[in-house]
Amino acid sequence: MNTLKVKPISTMVKVLMFLIASSSIFAMAANSNKDRQLIIEVNPSTHCAINVVPSDHESNCALLYPADKNPCKNDPECVCSKKEKYISWQTSTGDEFDINFTEGSPFKRCDYSAGRDGKVRCKIKNDGDYYYEVNVEGCDSNPYDPRIVVQ
Repeated sequence: MNTLKVKPISTMVKVLMFLIASSSIFAMAANSNKDRQLIIEVNPSTHCAINVVPSDHESNCALLYPADKNPCKNDPECVCSKKEKYISWQTSTGDEFDINFTEGSPFKRCDYSAGRDGKVRCKIKNDGDYYYEVNVEGCDSNPYDPRIVVQ
């Protein structure tokens, strides 16, 4: 009689574990496929960019790729995304800035200058690995140069 009771419990445990695993995989995929918002951290005294980080402080490249195939490896300023998603930038201080892609761009028709609203938002159209420069108004030194990987 005890064996009859154990089978349904065992089956329920297996189903529950499957549901938990499925929801975890779905959550990771949904998180990695969302639009990316990047914060340009600016030194308030020099007005120069010192860092570019995702607003959620999460490396989405690590979620999209296995460790041995991660195109960003240990580059914390690299962001991964997909076609038809948006990437937006804004500064931590509200300073005006512009984005300049050094060799090609993942975007078509994008205004790379942030005026008074302090934000640039562009829709991805091209695959590739892109380096870009962040030029903050009032900064006298070289531009800051993070990167975007689109696959």
